Amino acid sequence: MLLCAFALASPRGTTQTDFPTSGTATEFSVGLGKHEFWQRVNRQGLDPGPDIITDRESWMTIDSLDLNVILPAGHQIGAQFYNPNASFLQFSSVGSLIPASVLAISKAPNWLRPELRNVLSQLSNDRQQAWADIINTAIDPYIDEIAFCIANSSVVYLESTLSMPQLFVENAHKIYEIDAELQYVQIINYGNSQTDEDYYSTTSYAKIDAAGQTVTVEVPKDIYYWYIVHPKLTDEIPAYIDPAIIENNSNHTNNIVPPPTGKFWRSYLYDVQEDNYPSLADTLRLVQTLFNHNGNTQDAIRAITWWINQTMAFTSNSERPHQPVRIYRKHFGRCGEYADYTSAAARIALIPCTSILSMSTDHTWNEFWDEEWIQWEPVNGYINAPLVYENGWGKVFGSVFEIRSDGYLTSVTDRYSEGLATISLSVVDEYNTPIDGARVILAFSEGGYRVDMVSFTDNMGVVVFPVGEGRSYFARVETSFAIYPPNPGTYSALAQDVVDEGDYYYQFVMETALPLPTITDMSPIPDPVMDWRFAILYSVPRYYISGRVTWDDISATGTYPKFYKLNDVPGDAALLITDSDNIMFYQSMQFCEALHYTPASAQGNFMYEIPTGQDYYTFLDNSHRHANAPLIEGALLFQHYGVTNQDDYGPIQKPRLYQNFPNPFNPTTTIAFDLAKPSPVNIEIYNLKGQLVKTLVNSDLTAGQHSIIWNGKDENNRDLSSGVYFYRMETQNYKSTNKMLLMK
Repeated sequence: MLLCAFALASPRGTTQTDFPTSGTATEFSVGLGKHEFWQRVNRQGLDPGPDIITDRESWMTIDSLDLNVILPAGHQIGAQFYNPNASFLQFSSVGSLIPASVLAISKAPNWLRPELRNVLSQLSNDRQQAWADIINTAIDPYIDEIAFCIANSSVVYLESTLSMPQLFVENAHKIYEIDAELQYVQIINYGNSQTDEDYYSTTSYAKIDAAGQTVTVEVPKDIYYWYIVHPKLTDEIPAYIDPAIIENNSNHTNNIVPPPTGKFWRSYLYDVQEDNYPSLADTLRLVQTLFNHNGNTQDAIRAITWWINQTMAFTSNSERPHQPVRIYRKHFGRCGEYADYTSAAARIALIPCTSILSMSTDHTWNEFWDEEWIQWEPVNGYINAPLVYENGWGKVFGSVFEIRSDGYLTSVTDRYSEGLATISLSVVDEYNTPIDGARVILAFSEGGYRVDMVSFTDNMGVVVFPVGEGRSYFARVETSFAIYPPNPGTYSALAQDVVDEGDYYYQFVMETALPLPTITDMSPIPDPVMDWRFAILYSVPRYYISGRVTWDDISATGTYPKFYKLNDVPGDAALLITDSDNIMFYQSMQFCEALHYTPASAQGNFMYEIPTGQDYYTFLDNSHRHANAPLIEGALLFQHYGVTNQDDYGPIQKPRLYQNFPNPFNPTTTIAFDLAKPSPVNIEIYNLKGQLVKTLVNSDLTAGQHSIIWNGKDENNRDLSSGVYFYRMETQNYKSTNKMLLMK
């Protein structure tokens, strides 16, 4: 695995121009002389392009960069050909991974690795080490829960001194500890880190259906991780809290203290019994079902409803805490405290739960998951009564939304309003170019503008707001380069008194251009010797809508966190090849002369024979996007011509140990090496602790080219765990050590 960092990208340029491909590049057809790359192509479902090259034994892959990455807007990832010693180095404008992070990513489930890599690569080395260490020292079955929470927490939080890695460990362990005590729910582990790359966990629970039958239901994977496992509920900071300290209403950070004084809500609310209040643990231990649909009230949802109303009173004083630990110590609050308290109690009980908010009616409540999301408000005894607010309380809803643990808002207005209208907004620049990731604030007027909902545009520059009928709406748009309306704090009027089933369409045109890179054609560079080349094959199967979190207490540190919301449609990325001078211009001024440029597309394949004389760069680029981030899959290969037909070039001049391929690998990898003359050769495998785990070669070999396959087993033929390993080659006059990554 390659670990070389490169400079961060700077603000972008002004225009973008297309130009035809030129130079010595030709369309890439996979001609490797090995089967590994074809296996990768088949595994990822990529199209390798036309079958032009037939001499597959002529090119050998020396090194590779496996692409399974999220590429934030304005950033690049790729490889550098380092001319002085003809080597291959990864570069990334996002940030680099330390070895501990590489190992942590390899232990995480495959489906989680892009998010985990994205977060860890943006952290400082010290914080990477701290967060990677808790994954690397974790054992099954806790690894996936810990890794998920890290991968789906903001960089701002993980970098902050307010965050403590041990909380994520306690969180995972407590989930399994509680599971062992509850009768109505069971954690199910599908595989583990040693046996299955796509291992995951979830829960199943018992309930009584409308016919009075006890049935077992399994929770979808995503719901388990987001709405049971994640330690963040809404806008609070996941932290250890001193329950005795009055919480500051401005920053909500003054009662964050380390343990043992500081307490974590999942442990504190379950274990601690205060005064004569009932214990949550005792309340739940005898329950047999999660939720009963036949009128039987002996279930977990009703037990938690009872417990909440026994331990809380509906009133408030000047303190409005966000932390469940402090709410429990106070034992009173209003709808905001009740919603946070309910989410915490339900997640402790291993029941998926989330908070529902309506800014237009200034109210918040909850939903729990039982094969669908069900309205729940314990303080009023409401269960599955979504229209009680409109028809019973007389509420006139604008937007109603759910807040995910990372701060992403999802509209659920259709469940709470009998009448429903749709407002669609398109955001473009002055040249009618769609602007992705634009922050669109929907508002209503009530003694001044009040925020009703916040959403972000997709790659087509579009956002859709489902809203209740009978209200009038306004909107504004914020981007990194312009706002609309152009006067700060103002809004543009939209529909007035919207009607049921009404569809309203608007376009906001920014008064400036979306900043885009300027790319021009570089004159072709002669390459008289067929020796080195880049080969790249990539696809962008999905992309993430990314934007600023609207409500998060961590913003008190002075930086707004971001969310990444997976959008299950193809994204795009551009491909550039340029030299060392132009890469500096591109990353500082977004101007570049390129040897090759493929405009942003959903997939591509290309081969480029590298000229001699200086460094060259091949990279995938996301500078055409304002905020959204593609998920890129594929591989970038560094190949040498003729290594399997050495007679065409004369005898080998010096010994050499090549990078193993594939790398990362599972379950086998090939290690190639050259010998200039007959020699005793010793090749050994070591783990990160420096312990010898396998001797691959220990014999006299002839001059020439050699290779050996390692199957990931130790001297006793036992499978080794995922992680970083070192392979060392030693001859009479040559020593070399390389790094490789076993990923299961």
